[in-house]
Amino acid sequence: MVDKETTEFSRGSFKEKILRQLEENAAKQAETKFPDPEDFERPSRSDSEEPERKIEPRKVDIEPFKLPVFDFPAADENEEEPFVENENLSEEGDSLRQNLDGVVSEEIQNQDIPPQFSRSESKVQDEKIEQEQFSEKKESEKMVKHQPSRRINSPSKKTSSSKKNKNKNKNKKKKKVTAGKIIAVIVVLLVLVVGGTGWYGYNFVKSGIQPLDSKNATAKSINIPAGSSSKQIGEILQRQSIIKNGMVFQYYTKFKNYSEFKSGYYNLAPNMSLSTIASKLEEGGTEKPVAPTLGKILVPEGYTLTQIAKAVTVNSGSNEKNAKTPFSEADFMKTVQDPTFIAKMVKAYPKLFASLPTKDSGIKYQLEGYLFPATYDYTKSSTVESVIENMIQAANTQLTPYYDTIAQKNLTVNEVLSLAALVEKEANNDDDRRNVAGTFYNRMNAGMTLGSNLSILYAEGKLGEKTSLSEDANIDTNLDSPYNLYTNTGFGPGPVDSPSLSSIKAVLDPAQNDYFYFVADVTTGKVYFAKTLDEQNANVQKYVNDKISS
Repeated sequence: MVDKETTEFSRGSFKEKILRQLEENAAKQAETKFPDPEDFERPSRSDSEEPERKIEPRKVDIEPFKLPVFDFPAADENEEEPFVENENLSEEGDSLRQNLDGVVSEEIQNQDIPPQFSRSESKVQDEKIEQEQFSEKKESEKMVKHQPSRRINSPSKKTSSSKKNKNKNKNKKKKKVTAGKIIAVIVVLLVLVVGGTGWYGYNFVKSGIQPLDSKNATAKSINIPAGSSSKQIGEILQRQSIIKNGMVFQYYTKFKNYSEFKSGYYNLAPNMSLSTIASKLEEGGTEKPVAPTLGKILVPEGYTLTQIAKAVTVNSGSNEKNAKTPFSEADFMKTVQDPTFIAKMVKAYPKLFASLPTKDSGIKYQLEGYLFPATYDYTKSSTVESVIENMIQAANTQLTPYYDTIAQKNLTVNEVLSLAALVEKEANNDDDRRNVAGTFYNRMNAGMTLGSNLSILYAEGKLGEKTSLSEDANIDTNLDSPYNLYTNTGFGPGPVDSPSLSSIKAVLDPAQNDYFYFVADVTTGKVYFAKTLDEQNANVQKYVNDKISS
């Protein structure tokens, strides 16, 4: 090997040294046959049959090779040839010397790439390569320890890792599917729970709003203390078995803006709805308990006493069809004709009965028209007399504001009720009522009879009964009766039915017109007025006779 510390030496000594090495190498090559270079090739790492060669690391300190710079003296033309130690070199050796001289001169000029001088030098390079390969292998082993999944050693390991990855992916998919199923089941359960809760709540509220017992009209006297809240009222009503649920009552009244509830005693029944109960609580109760009602009696406007006698037998406050009251028709008619009872009523309501006709005046029933049409409650303690008195009391209450007006017009209560009873049957609206009342006054002021068919039907006992158009048109105008207003002037002996307050007002404030006649269309009920008899005959033919004949 070349001594690294040598920096300058003569050209001759360098050549001699190189030549000696070449001669030694040539002698060795002659004696020993070099093996094929392929024998020295490193086995492939993929060859799994041959075991890997273990290389023990060894520390080699090799300084980077620098080609020395030689300062050769200029060759003298007369300079003798260098000393040749062995003159018996073959022609092959001479040729080798020449080649080496050229190579050395080129390498000295380039000074970048060191020449490969001998096997010893190639051995050093081989050791360098092995050292580098060993360091690379060591670094790769470190990387394997830190990142085992990224290293691919062999096809078998790659296959096993891919299988593991596939198994992991399958497990992940299975876990995802299982998690999805669990989430779906939870969502379905939540939907069912929420839906069931909503359905239950809806039915609970709907049931709570409905009456507790729609068939039970038996009322109870319920006391609502002063300052009670809607919650407290609901609890009281639930405890008294009037409503189903106090909480529903509380929220229902708040939702419907029922708030101004008043204290007192109320007669409430299980068949009442929450809205009905709330409305009654806003109207106010009584200071003392009042007997609960068992039912209701409805008296429509324009009913006669015989019709009212039938109405008092029907409980109009019940949901049951044909529900009856404890009163009978016969008892009712007997009481309204009882002189003792009538005298008692006259004494109790003197203004109302101040002009009551006497029994021998030709009237049919003295109290006809004095029972006011309305709806009346009856209780367990109610009797026929108390029911009738309630109707008379209502009439007195309605007429009390008009008693002075009646006196100022020089009329009596009996005259007003008698004319109002005819107006009730002849007209269908307030305007027609006032025009009919004005026409009646015009006829009486002209000395004419009222000429009403209704009074004759009443005298015949047909008013309020179902009659044909032909019967209504072909009445007997020559009937001998004080109720025949075709032959008798004035208001008649008394009312023929129970007029409404609207008809009473029309009589007290009639329309100012020039009519003397009127007739109602037998099919529509519309009233047509006329000033002359010819106009009246034409209207009768058009709206009555022609329609009856057709």
